[in-house]
Amino acid sequence: MADTKISALTAATAALAADEFAINEAGASKKLTLQQICDFLVTRAAAATVAAGPYTTRLVLAADSGNITGTGLVTVMTITATGTGRYYFRCQLVFQTHATTTGIGVAVNHTGALTQFAVVNKWVDTLASATTGGVVNDGAGAGTGGVAAGNVYGSHASITKGALIGAVNITVQTADSDHLMIIEGFFVCSADGDLQIKMQAELVNLVCHAMQGSYLELVKLS
Repeated sequence: MADTKISALTAATAALAADEFAINEAGASKKLTLQQICDFLVTRAAAATVAAGPYTTRLVLAADSGNITGTGLVTVMTITATGTGRYYFRCQLVFQTHATTTGIGVAVNHTGALTQFAVVNKWVDTLASATTGGVVNDGAGAGTGGVAAGNVYGSHASITKGALIGAVNITVQTADSDHLMIIEGFFVCSADGDLQIKMQAELVNLVCHAMQGSYLELVKLS
């Protein structure tokens, strides 16, 4: 059968995961699917832990974490074996506490050797004009969370891996309701290890936990 120019072929209606491409692998002719290409560029998992892919890794927490009681930092999400190089990460941490008087603390750790690290965590405060590092708004529009002027972001920052970022937030707006923190940063890794998102409760015997749907993304920059 004679070869046909690509320009003469019938156009596909849409790209499909099962679409196949001819490749040369170390001198051998083989085929590759579009799904394999996508999986190579973006590694995805619904779990609490996933091994890092070569470029972008996306991890969504598939189930709520166990209850975290007290001030000891507990790992709730992990991307293992990140490799070495420069990286950007972002975590959308959804959490609940069992009392409005219970705040949380967060940390980002890397078990390898880092030569540079910087992180910030942000949340919507219930106050409209200033933040005291205090009440995290659950976005439900109830109470002070619905002020006409809108709300402000509170934030903490750190350049120390594995340590509490800033301070513990004092309270949340609603007990047993979803609240959101955004944690993002940058690191340069010289010896391989695992990227970990950690949480703690404000005080001994107070309880919090990470919720399913929390999302962690790691991007290899170079």
